[in-house]
Amino acid sequence: MKQLLLVLLGLLCTENAISQNNNLSNSPNIQENLNSIVKGSAGMTMDNRYEGITGTPYLVPRWLSATVTTRQKKVVEALPLKYDVLGQHLLMRDPQKGDSMLLDDNAIASFVLSDPSRIPEKREFRRFLEAPNPAQAREFVEVLHQGKHTLLKQYSKEIQKASYKGAYGADRRSDDIRDKTTYYLLSAGKAAVPVKLSLKALQAAAPELAAALKDEASKRPARTEVDLVAVLAAVDN
Repeated sequence: MKQLLLVLLGLLCTENAISQNNNLSNSPNIQENLNSIVKGSAGMTMDNRYEGITGTPYLVPRWLSATVTTRQKKVVEALPLKYDVLGQHLLMRDPQKGDSMLLDDNAIASFVLSDPSRIPEKREFRRFLEAPNPAQAREFVEVLHQGKHTLLKQYSKEIQKASYKGAYGADRRSDDIRDKTTYYLLSAGKAAVPVKLSLKALQAAAPELAAALKDEASKRPARTEVDLVAVLAAVDN
């Protein structure tokens, strides 16, 4: 238990971290939050940064149970988590109060979300260390398949500002969060290559698997993400 508390304390943002409530330092609940850390839960602040914006900044708006692995190889189980894709942050939840706080991004190497609404339920995320753009190396990507080749899914979001140009313009009454997804295929000794998620694109990106992919796709559906990941996994061993 003592070791787990130290890991949680290390994950929490400290006085130099970004708070989600600009008045955190003046909050009357600071001592109560500190007491909760001692008892084994985490200090929290309300998450209200995206009020008034249409769309969600999160990968999944719901709190999901997660296993977090730190850069020091410490593992924290069953952590209520949200992945803020827009801000590239992870948030942690106090199950008793429902408040949330940013985790220290620099301390986290990877995490696995448990999402019962999806198949497969377990979703693995890690740092995009092979990113073509070095600035993206600290972002998280989802690992869809890992073998001799690795298929990664990068999520990104951006805010499109409100526009009031009327009948001849966009006429958006609020700021909108727009989603973008990019897939990458990694091969041994090669850089990450962006690919469309289709059979032909995978064949072009991994020509050594082209014949096997075609043969496997003739035996099963190869249309959805789940389908194509299964096809790749069947031949990439």
